[in-house]
Amino acid sequence: MDLDKYKIFLDEEITSEDMAAIEENAESIGFDRKLMMENAGAKVADFIIENINVEGKKALVVCGTGNNGGDGFVTARHLRNYGAKIIIVLIGKPSEIRTEEARLNWFLIEKMEDVEKFFLMDTSQIGKFSELLNKADFIIDAILGTGIKGSLREPIASIVNIINNSNKMIFAIDTPSGLNPSTGEIHGNAIKANYTITFHKMKKGLKGKEEYTGKVFIKEIGIPIEAEIFTGPGDVRRIIKPRKTYSHKGDYGYVLIIGGSEIFSGAPALAALSSLRTGAGLVYISAPMSIANSIRKFSPDLIVYSYPYNHLTKESIDLFKNLIEKSDAIVIGPGLGLHEETIEAIPELIKKAKGKPIVLDADGFKAIKACPEMLKGIVATPHAGEFKHVFGIEIGEKWWEKIDKSIEIAKEYDFILVLKGHDTIITNGKRVKINRCGTPGMAIGGTGDVLSGILATFLAWKNDKFLSAIAATYVHGDAGKKVVEKKGFHILASDLINEIPEVLKKFDKEVYE
Repeated sequence: MDLDKYKIFLDEEITSEDMAAIEENAESIGFDRKLMMENAGAKVADFIIENINVEGKKALVVCGTGNNGGDGFVTARHLRNYGAKIIIVLIGKPSEIRTEEARLNWFLIEKMEDVEKFFLMDTSQIGKFSELLNKADFIIDAILGTGIKGSLREPIASIVNIINNSNKMIFAIDTPSGLNPSTGEIHGNAIKANYTITFHKMKKGLKGKEEYTGKVFIKEIGIPIEAEIFTGPGDVRRIIKPRKTYSHKGDYGYVLIIGGSEIFSGAPALAALSSLRTGAGLVYISAPMSIANSIRKFSPDLIVYSYPYNHLTKESIDLFKNLIEKSDAIVIGPGLGLHEETIEAIPELIKKAKGKPIVLDADGFKAIKACPEMLKGIVATPHAGEFKHVFGIEIGEKWWEKIDKSIEIAKEYDFILVLKGHDTIITNGKRVKINRCGTPGMAIGGTGDVLSGILATFLAWKNDKFLSAIAATYVHGDAGKKVVEKKGFHILASDLINEIPEVLKKFDKEVYE
C-alpha cells in the first residue's frame, strides 16, 4: 500500500478551511497541535536565517493573540537561539491569548529575560510602537492568520500602515495580516511582505497577490498524508450548521425520504429518524399506503405522505411532487424494492427532482442499471454488491483494492460515489477520501439507511456534496463505534440513530444573531 500514489487525488492548493480540517484530523490521529506550532515556528526561523544574517540583528516580532501569534512566539524563541535580539510586540494582553498551544509558547517567552516585550492595547501606544520598529533590522508579521473578518480594526490598521511604510525587510507567517488566504480578499489593508512562509500546502488566496505576499514559500510541518486522505473530525466540523438563537425549523432544511414497499417499511423510517437526529428541520417520508401506518408507528416524529400503490410507480410520483418541490434534499431508495414498475419509475423520479441534492441508495441505485448516465450530479451510496449489480465490476474489500475502480467510475459518470464497506471510498472522480472510522458490528441490515439520512441532512444545509459525503461517513462510523463500545457486536441499526447526537454534540455551536 503506497499512500503517496494517491496524492494526485488530493488538492494541491487549499483554503484556510481545508487547512483547519487537516489540522484537526492530524490531531485526532495523534499529531499534537503544540508540535504543529513548534514545527511551523522553527521552519520560519530556519527560513529567515537562510536568507539573512541574524547574528546581533534586532527582530521585531509583531504578534496577535491567536495561533498566528503563537507561531511568532516560537519563531522568536528560535531566532534568539541563533543570536538575534528579539523585540516582541503583543497586540493585546497575555490573558487574551486564545489557545493552549499559543499560551504555552508565550509562557516560554516570559521566561526569556533578554527578550524585550511590549503590550500594545490601543492607538495611544502607536508612538512607542514606532520607536520599537525604528530600532529593528527586520520585522516578522504574526498578527492575523486565517480567522480574519471585516476590515482591519484599530490598533491593527495603524500598525499595518506603519510596518508597510518602514522600508524594513518583512517576513509574514502563513499569510500577510489583512489578506484572506482562502479568497485573496484584502480587508481594507494588508501587510506588504517581502516573503511569506506558509505551511503544508499553497493557500489559494495567496496566488496572484505578490504585492502583499512577496515571494511565497511552502514549508512542511510534519502533517502526515493520513490527515488528508482519511476522514476525521475536521471534515465534520467544517460542514456543521451553527444554530442561530433566533431561528426556526426551515433554517435547518427539509428532507424527503422516498422509500418503502409492501415488504420493507423499516428502511425509510431509519433514514428519516437519522436525518432528524442529525439536525434536519423537518423530514417527510413518501411511501405506499400499505405500509404508511407501520412507518408512523416507529415514532410520532415521522411525517408520512402515502400514495395508493404497494410500491413506487410512475403514476405515484405526481402524487408527491409538491414534497419534491419544497424539499432541500431527497433520499431515493431505502426499501423501495425492485418491481419492474419501480425500476421504470426511478429515472422519471430523478428527472422530477433535478436541481435538488439527491442521495441514491439501495434499490434506488440498483434501479439505474440500464441508465447509469442518470447518476450525473447525484450522491450514490452503494455497497460492493450493489456496485457490481450496476457496473458489473467485482471489487475488493480493502480500500486499496477498490479505490482505482471507484475513482474511474465516478469520473466516467460524473457523480459522487460513496462505496460503502469497512473501508468506505468517497470520490467525485477527481478527489478521494477514505473512511476507516467504523466497526464490523455495523455489518447488519439498515445501517446504510442511517447513513443516507445523515448525508441528506448535511446536503439540506446547502453544503458541498463531496464534503457532505465525507462528513456523513465519519459521523456514521463514529456512531457505530460508540454503540459497539456499549453493546458489543449485538446491535441494531436503530441503535446508531441514538448515538448520532453523541457524535455531533462536540461540534455544536450557537450563534447569537
